[in-house]
Amino acid sequence: MAKIEGVGAVILHATDPAALAKWYEERLGIETEFSENEGCFYGQVGGAPEQEAVLFGILPAKGPLAPGARAVMINYRVDDLDGFVKGLEQRGIAVKRLVDESFGRFAHIHDPEGNPIELWEPPPPAEAGEE
Repeated sequence: MAKIEGVGAVILHATDPAALAKWYEERLGIETEFSENEGCFYGQVGGAPEQEAVLFGILPAKGPLAPGARAVMINYRVDDLDGFVKGLEQRGIAVKRLVDESFGRFAHIHDPEGNPIELWEPPPPAEAGEE
């Protein structure tokens, strides 16, 4: 049977794509470029040697987006959750910390369009001999 092999892209629809693209660059460090041909913003997340890059796009919404909770949350892996959260809080972003889990540490925020974001720091690699 055919199977999914990974995530090809994260696409967000926005009422104000330019403002949302600026927010993602300034707050999360995700840089995008405007494509005049398509009227959208595109960039990528990841791409370090051990990671596969994922396309990141912000497209204009086809109509007004309803206020309130969104049905999908995106989880972004970070290398230093405490440092990342501190930077967000210094920029006035409200951060909800979650309890540490055996599979990592988490924090939640929302972007200006109401999209939920989960920040995840994986646990350190196990030492040799640990199980």
